[in-house]
Amino acid sequence: MDYPWLKHYPEGVPHSIEYPAVGLYQLLKDTASSHPEYLAMTFNEQDTTYGELNEKVDRFAAVLAGAGIGKGDRVALMLINSPIYVIAFFALMKLGAIAVNLSVGITGAELAACLNNAGAKMAITLDLFAKNLYRVIKNTCVEKVILHSVFGMEQKIVVDEGVLPPQVYADLMAQADAAGGPAAQVSPGDVAVLQHTSGSTGAPKAAALTHANLLASIYQSNSWVGAKDAGNKAVVCAIPFFHVFGLSACLLISVLKGYRMLLLPRMDAMDILSLSKMLKTYKPISFPAVPSLWRAILSLSDEETREYLSSIHVGTSGGAPLPPELYRRYRSVTGSNIVETYGLSEASSATHMTPYPEGGPVGSVGVPLADVQAKIMDLETGLRECPPGEIGEMVIKGPQVMKGYWNDPELTAAKLRDGWLYTGDLARIDQDGFFYLVDRKDDMIISQGFNVYPGQIEEILKVHPAVLDAAVVGVDDRLRGQAIVAVIVLKEGAQAKKDELMAYCKQHLPDYRVPKTILIRDVIPRDPAGKLLRRVLRQDVREA
Repeated sequence: MDYPWLKHYPEGVPHSIEYPAVGLYQLLKDTASSHPEYLAMTFNEQDTTYGELNEKVDRFAAVLAGAGIGKGDRVALMLINSPIYVIAFFALMKLGAIAVNLSVGITGAELAACLNNAGAKMAITLDLFAKNLYRVIKNTCVEKVILHSVFGMEQKIVVDEGVLPPQVYADLMAQADAAGGPAAQVSPGDVAVLQHTSGSTGAPKAAALTHANLLASIYQSNSWVGAKDAGNKAVVCAIPFFHVFGLSACLLISVLKGYRMLLLPRMDAMDILSLSKMLKTYKPISFPAVPSLWRAILSLSDEETREYLSSIHVGTSGGAPLPPELYRRYRSVTGSNIVETYGLSEASSATHMTPYPEGGPVGSVGVPLADVQAKIMDLETGLRECPPGEIGEMVIKGPQVMKGYWNDPELTAAKLRDGWLYTGDLARIDQDGFFYLVDRKDDMIISQGFNVYPGQIEEILKVHPAVLDAAVVGVDDRLRGQAIVAVIVLKEGAQAKKDELMAYCKQHLPDYRVPKTILIRDVIPRDPAGKLLRRVLRQDVREA
C-alpha cells in the first residue's frame, strides 16, 4: 500500500493486523480463564472480579435461554453503564443473540420505531426507564421485559391488559442455573450489535455490526495506543456503552486486555466531583472522553488537572471535534498529547487516530488505522477523488465497516458502494496525509451561494472568553437561501450582549459566514455522548 499517511504510524504499529476468528464472548472467557482474580469492574465502590463476572454471565445466559432467547434473537438494552449492562451484553454474546443498543433517553414514537425496526423480542432496562418503555410497549414487538430494580419503581408501573408485567433481574438470577449452558456456535460474520444512529435526519436506522467488525475495531485501537504489560490497570468508563465509542473504547477493549472498568452511570460534565474522585483514587491508565468532558476536567487548576491525569497512559477524545484550545491545554498541563479520534457507528467506532505519542497537527483527526483505507470524494457525484485541500465526503473501507443497515437494503446500497462506506462527513486531507473533519454533509449551510460549514463558525465562537458552548444551524431564508443562526451558551457569571458577540463575529469571520441571528440559551441539546443534536436545535430555532 502506498498511502501518504503510513509514514506517520507510531513505531511498532503494523500496517495490517491478524484478527481472531471468534465471537465477542470469547474475550470474556479468555480473560476470566487466565486471570479470574483480576477486577473486572467497580461500581459504587463495589468490585467484581473477572471470575465472578463470568459466573454471572453464565447465570444470566441461562435466564435468557429459559425465556426463549437464542441465536439471532434481538434484545434491546436500555441501560446506563452498570454491572447489569456488562452482564447482559456478554450473556447475549454467549447465546449468539443480538444486542440492540438504545439510549436511555429515547422515548415515545422514536423508541417504538427503534424496537420495531430491530424486531426486539425482549427489552432489558432499569426501573428508572421502564415507565417510558411501558408507554409504548403495546405498539411494539417486545414480548418480555427484564428490569433491574433500583428504587422498586416496577411496583408502580401501570401494565395494560394483555401486556406481561416486568420480571426483576435479581429474582431471576437467584433462581437461575449457576452452571449455565454451552455457548452458541457463533461465526465472526454473525451480527452482534444493532447500533441505532439517527445522524442529522432524525430517522432512526440501525447499523448491523458483526462480531468481526467489533473485534477489528478494538484490535486496531489496541495496536495504536494499547499499553503493554499493564496488568489489571483501570479504565474510566464514562462514555455510555450504548454508544459505539463507549462500547468499543471502554467495554470491549477492557475485557480484551483484562482492565478494571470504572463504571460511571452518568456522563455529565457537571458531575465533575465524582469523576475527579475516581481519577484520584484509582489512577486509571486510560480515559476515553468526549470534548465536553475534557473541557470540564481541563477547566480545573493546573495543579488539580495534573494530579488527576498523572496516571493516564493515553487520553482519547472522540464523538465530536476537539476544540484546538483543549488540545493545547492538555499538552501544556500534562506534557503529552491527547489522541483525537474519528469514527462512526457504521464503522464500529474509530477509523482514524492522531499518532501516539507524538501527536498530529492541531485540528486533525489523524490518519487511518491499520487495514483502513480512506479518501475524500467530490460532493457532486461521489465519484471523483478530491486532491489535498479540497473539501469533500469522507469514504472509508476496512474490516470494521458494518454489514449494512438492518432491514434497509436501499439505504445500505446508497451508503455502501463497492465496499466503501460513504460517511456523510465533510473532510479534507493535507499533503502530508493527515485528515481534517469539517462538518456533516447534511449540516452544510448554503448561504448567498457560499458553502458554509457550521463547525468553522463554532470554533471561532468558542474562543470568545464569555462563551461556554456554541452551535450553528441554517434556516430557510427567502433572500439568502439559508440564513446562519448561532446559538450561544455563556459561561457562568459571564456577561456578553448579542451586539457584542455579533461584532466579534464580524471581526473574525468573512461576511458570508457571519450569523444573521445570535440566540443565547441556557443549554445546547446534545446526546449522551456529547454529540450536538442539530435537528433538535433547528426546531428550537424555527420556533424562536
